[in-house]
Amino acid sequence: MHGDAPQGGGASKAQHQPGNVAAPPPDGPPAAALPALGSASPHIRLAPSSLRDPNRNFITEAVIGSLPAALPADERQRIQASTPLSTTLNKFSSMPRDKVTSPTPEGQRLRRNALKGALLVFITAGLPSKRFVFEKAKELGVRVVLIDGPESWSKVLVEEGVIEWFVPLDMSDADTVFHRCLAAIRKVHHDAGQLDGVLSFCEMAMPLVARLAERLGLPGNPPGAVDAARDKHATREVLAAAGLPTPRNFLITSPRQLAAAADAVRFPAVIKPICGAASIGVVRVDDFEHLQQEYTKVRQDIGGARVVAGALQQGGDGVSGHASNGDGNASSWINTDIMLEEYLDGPEVDVDLVLSGGEPVYGAVNDNWPTLEPYFNETGSNGPSTLPLWQQRELCELAVGSVKALGFTSGVYHVELKQTSRGARLIEVNCRMGGGVVSTMNLLVWGVDLVEEQLLCSAGIPSRPPVAPQPLMQVAEYIVNARRTGVLRSLAFLDRYQGVPGVLYAKPCVPAGAHVVCKEDGLPTWVCQVLVTKPTLAEAIQWVTEIEEEISRDMPIE
Repeated sequence: MHGDAPQGGGASKAQHQPGNVAAPPPDGPPAAALPALGSASPHIRLAPSSLRDPNRNFITEAVIGSLPAALPADERQRIQASTPLSTTLNKFSSMPRDKVTSPTPEGQRLRRNALKGALLVFITAGLPSKRFVFEKAKELGVRVVLIDGPESWSKVLVEEGVIEWFVPLDMSDADTVFHRCLAAIRKVHHDAGQLDGVLSFCEMAMPLVARLAERLGLPGNPPGAVDAARDKHATREVLAAAGLPTPRNFLITSPRQLAAAADAVRFPAVIKPICGAASIGVVRVDDFEHLQQEYTKVRQDIGGARVVAGALQQGGDGVSGHASNGDGNASSWINTDIMLEEYLDGPEVDVDLVLSGGEPVYGAVNDNWPTLEPYFNETGSNGPSTLPLWQQRELCELAVGSVKALGFTSGVYHVELKQTSRGARLIEVNCRMGGGVVSTMNLLVWGVDLVEEQLLCSAGIPSRPPVAPQPLMQVAEYIVNARRTGVLRSLAFLDRYQGVPGVLYAKPCVPAGAHVVCKEDGLPTWVCQVLVTKPTLAEAIQWVTEIEEEISRDMPIE
C-alpha cells in the first residue's frame, strides 16, 4: 500500500516534448491566446449561439458521445513517460517516504505541503452548491483553473479570489468540445506553468476528464473504467465477468422487448435509466401490466428532466410529476435506454471509498433510510452505520471489488449497495465524490475530507487519510419529501431550526413559490434537508424524525 510511486513517470527527468502532448490535432481548432494568470478572465473563441443561449452551455451526452476512444495502453504509457515530473511531485519526492505516506496527522501535513501551489484544472463547476469544493482548494493553496460555459455562476469566483482563472468554453458545439478543451488546457500549461492534474466533481464531466488526463499524461483513471461505471448495464456485465454477485437484469432499447425483459428478470423488478441521477426514472414494478405502464411514464420523466449546470434534475409540470409540453431538455442530451433489474430487498447503504495506487485507503459505510417506493426517492441517512460489523465488511469488500473490477485505481468513489437476504449486492458505482450530505458526513463522523483526498489523488500525491479510531459524531439527516402536491408558499417553517444547538443545518431544496409533488402524483419533490447530531445515534435519528414530522405538518403547500 505504501509502495506506490507518484504519478508522472516516477523519478523521470525527461524533457517535455511539445510534439507529444502540447500540439492540438491537425484538424482540431487552434488554441486562443490566454492572458497570464491573475489578469482578467480569458476568452476563448465562442460560437455566437453560446451567448444567446447560455442554458445550453454544459456537458451533455452529445459531448460525451463525440469524445475520442481511449488511447492504446502503449500510447498512454509513452505519453506518461515523456511527461516531466511536476514541481508538486518533485516536492513530494523530496520528503521522507515513510512519513509522507503514513496515515497520520504528520503525514497529512506533509501531503498538504506538497499539494500547496499545485495547478489543477477543473472541468465544469456543477451547481452553486459545489462552491465549497473550490473554497477547500483555495484553503489548501491549490491554484485552480476552471473551464465551464461562458455564463456559469462560477465565473464570479475569480473576482472573489476563490479561484485564479476562469476559462469560458462554448459547450454547445459538441463535436469540438474535446479538442477545444484540450487546446485551452495546453495554453494554460504554456502560460501558467506545468499542470498537476485535471479533475471534476460533476458526473457528466468524468468521461471528458479521463480522456483529457490520458492525452496530457496527467494522473487519472482509464476512460473505459469511467464509461462502464456511468452505464449501469455495462457495470453489471463487468461485475458478472469478474465473478461478483450481480442482480438479474435486461437492457431495454425498445418497447417490443418488454415481454422478454419480464421473462428474464421476473417480478418484483425495478426499471431504471442506464444513465441518470437523483432517482429520476427509477421505479418498482410488480407485474407486466405495471411494467408497460411505468416504462412509458419513465420515458416521459426522462424527457421532463432538466440538465442544469451539467447536473440532472427533476423536471415536470409541478403537478403530475411528469413532463409536459417540452418542459424538459434532458431526453436529447442523455442516454435514455432503460434497464429492468430484479428488485433487491434489505437495507440500502452508501460506501464512500478512496483508492490510491490501486488499493483502498479509506472506506466508510453510512445507512440510507427506506426510500419512497415505487420511486426510490431518498428520505434520510445516518452515520456511522448501525449494521453489524460483519455486514459492513461484506459491503465494503463488494464495493472495493466492484471499483477495482471496473478498472479504477485512484480517487474518491461513492458506491451504493444493498445488504439483501442473499448478501451484499451492488446498485451502482459513482466515479466521483457523492453529492448532498456525503462529504459533510464523512468529515463529521470520521474526520476524512473527501474533497482534500480527491485533490491529492488528482495531483498524483498518494492519499493516506488519518481516520478517527471511533466515530467523532453521531449524525442523522432527513430529506423531507412533499406530502402534498401544490405550491410551496413560504420557507418560514425552517426559521425555528436556525441556530438550534445540535441542528447542523436546515436548508431548502426548492425556493418559495415552487410547485412540489407528492408520491401519489409522481416522483416526489425534495423540499428541504435537515442534519442533526446527538450524543447517541438513536437520539439523533429520533430527533430528526420528529423534526420531519413538524416540518411536514407546518409546510404551507396550497
